[in-house]
Amino acid sequence: MLTKLQRSKGSLDIGLFNNEIKSLFQSGSSKVLLPNSYNENKELVLINTTGGITCDDSLKIKINLENSNASISTQAAEKIYAGIGEPAKVDIDIILKDTNLNWLPNELILFNNSKLKRRININIDNNSNFIFCETSILGRKAMSEKIQNLFFSDIWRVTKNSNLKHIEAINFNGTTNEVLNNRFTLNNHSSFSTILIFGKIVEKIQNDIRKTIDSIKNIFCELSIWDEKIVIRSIANDNYDLKKTLNCILKSIIHDKLPKNWNL
Repeated sequence: MLTKLQRSKGSLDIGLFNNEIKSLFQSGSSKVLLPNSYNENKELVLINTTGGITCDDSLKIKINLENSNASISTQAAEKIYAGIGEPAKVDIDIILKDTNLNWLPNELILFNNSKLKRRININIDNNSNFIFCETSILGRKAMSEKIQNLFFSDIWRVTKNSNLKHIEAINFNGTTNEVLNNRFTLNNHSSFSTILIFGKIVEKIQNDIRKTIDSIKNIFCELSIWDEKIVIRSIANDNYDLKKTLNCILKSIIHDKLPKNWNL
C-alpha cells in the first residue's frame, strides 16, 4: 500500500507602492519579514519555514512593485533535498513599474538526487532598474558532498514592457558527470552565479563595473554588455570565495544597499 507523504506548499503575494506595503498575502510555508532599513531601499526577506524543499513541494511567489526602491533577499540558503516523487516546483513572478529592485536571494544548494523545476518571470518598464543575482551550489564542499544524479530545470525570462529582453535556461537531468567535468561547462567547479542588470543604470555603471571585474583574480568571472543589459557569469570551487567576489561586485553597483544578511 502506497503511503502519501506529507509535502509543503507556500504562497506569497506582495504589493509595494511608494515604498510601503499595500497588499500582503502569505500562506503555508512562505513568509516575509520587513526588517528596519536605514537607507532608501525597502528591505524584504523571504522565508521558507520548512527549512528546505523536496519532491512534490510547491512554492508560488508574486511581487508587484510600483514607484519604489527595494532589496529582496532570503533568510538563508535554500536547500533542495533528495526525495520521492515529482520535482518540486517554484514559480516566481515579478512586475516592476517606476521601481529600482535588487533581487539578491542567498544561494540555492542542490543535494544529490534532488529534483527541482523553477521558473522566474520578470516584467519591467522603461523607468525601472533591475539587478538580479542568482547563485547555485552543487553539494556542500565542506561536507565532501558529491553530485552524481540530479534533476534541475531553471528558466528565467525577463521582459520589458511585455517585450522579451532576456531568456535563459539551465537543465540537468540524470547523471551529472559529463556536465560537471566538461571544460566547456563547469570544468569541475561546484558553485556558479549569474548577475543580470537592466535599465538606465546600465549606462551609468558599465565603466566602473568593467574595472571591478578586471580586478578579480581568485575566481573565473566574465562580463558581457549588449542590448542595454549587463550579464556577469562567475564560477568557483568554493561558495565562500564566490560569495566574497559577489559582495565586491554588488557593492560596487549598489554600495550601502546590500542586504544585511549578505555580510560575510
